[in-house]
Amino acid sequence: IDVLGGGLAIKAIYPDWIAPADMCVYTNKHVTSGAIKVSGRVIRTGKTTVVMDADLFNETGVPKQYIGSAMMTFSRLPRRDDTITLDENPTSTLVYAIEGSELSRPFVEEAGIDVLDGAAGVVELKMSGYVRNRIRVLQGGAVALLIDVAGQHAARACTEKPVATSDLTIHYLSQGKVGPFRTRARVVRATSDTALTRIEVIDGGANNRLLAIGMNTATLPDGY
Repeated sequence: IDVLGGGLAIKAIYPDWIAPADMCVYTNKHVTSGAIKVSGRVIRTGKTTVVMDADLFNETGVPKQYIGSAMMTFSRLPRRDDTITLDENPTSTLVYAIEGSELSRPFVEEAGIDVLDGAAGVVELKMSGYVRNRIRVLQGGAVALLIDVAGQHAARACTEKPVATSDLTIHYLSQGKVGPFRTRARVVRATSDTALTRIEVIDGGANNRLLAIGMNTATLPDGY
């Protein structure tokens, strides 16, 4: 969702640039296998913001199954002398991998997230080339991943069940530049098989600057 949204937003406002402002993801089921497709479009291009929405599908079956919706808002950053310059048609096709770069271990491990205190929802991520974007700050999708993992761990400790993230709402407040990046969490509401957790992401190397606030809803997968 973040990759698609960023590509669409840049195409809509280039040669200006963007920064994520908000992300909302709502799903109707957990997906454990197969291929996921995200189809989106820009619904507003303004002087200060770009808004896109998207639908999520599991393409494993025939017909493909609708599994949720998402929206993202990006702040529009007017072009400056140091703004990145792209090719004339920068987003006709975007490739985010090279041959042989497929994952050899789970994505959370590859990204470098360490669980410091799962029950408290405290996870940490060091800055690296894997999670740094083109303007050399923490990539917005990596922030979302921190909120996903932290909320899910806190929810599992609270419910004592294998709940998994189903919905996310994220407000991006500032850019992560140094690291390590750490979460702090608080369960807001819980039942026997679901939990809503509020998560903050801070930049430990920048005087604990607050980078983002998210709300994570975790629910039991089908079959439990």
